[in-house]
Amino acid sequence: MLGKIHLLVGDLDKAMEIYKKAVEFSPENTELLTTLGLLYLQVGIYQKAFEHLGNALTYDPINYKAILAAGSMMQTHGDFDVALTKYRVVASAVPESPPLWNNIGMCFFGKKKYVAAISCLKRANYLAPFDWKILYNLGLVHLTMQQYASAFHFLSAAINFQPKMGELYMLLAGKERSQMKNLS
Repeated sequence: MLGKIHLLVGDLDKAMEIYKKAVEFSPENTELLTTLGLLYLQVGIYQKAFEHLGNALTYDPINYKAILAAGSMMQTHGDFDVALTKYRVVASAVPESPPLWNNIGMCFFGKKKYVAAISCLKRANYLAPFDWKILYNLGLVHLTMQQYASAFHFLSAAINFQPKMGELYMLLAGKERSQMKNLS
C-alpha cells in the first residue's frame, strides 16, 4: 500500500524502493514483480524490467499485465512479430483492453500494414475515446497514408486533451506542409 501511495504522489524512486523491499520479502508475488517491472520500464531500466516481468511470468504464465509489458518492450525494440504473439495471449484474456489494441495497431504500423493498424487503433479509440495517445497514433497513421483530413481530425482531438505537447502541433504542421507541397 505504501508503494501505491508513493505512485499516486508521483514519487517513483521511493515507490521503487518500497517495491524492491516487498519483492525481497515475497519473491513469488506476481503483482509485486509486475509492478516493479513496470516501474523499471517507466524509468528506462530495461534489463531489470525484463528480469522482473520474466519472473512474474514464470510464476503466472497468463499474467496479462506482465505479458502486455513484455510485448511492449519487444515492440519498442522493433520485434513486431514476437510482440504480436505476446499480444495474442493477452487478447484472449482481456479482449476489451484499449492499450492492447493500441499496441497491436502500432505493431502493424511498424510492419507497414497501415489498414490493419487503423482498424486496431479505431477499436482502441472506441474503447477509450478520450485517450490522447490513441488519437495521436491514429493521426500518425493517417498522416503516413496521406489521409490528411482524417489526420487533422485525430491530431486536433489529441491536442484538445494534451494542449502543451509540442509534438502534436509539429505533426499537424507537417500535415499542412505536406498538403501544401502536394498542391504545388
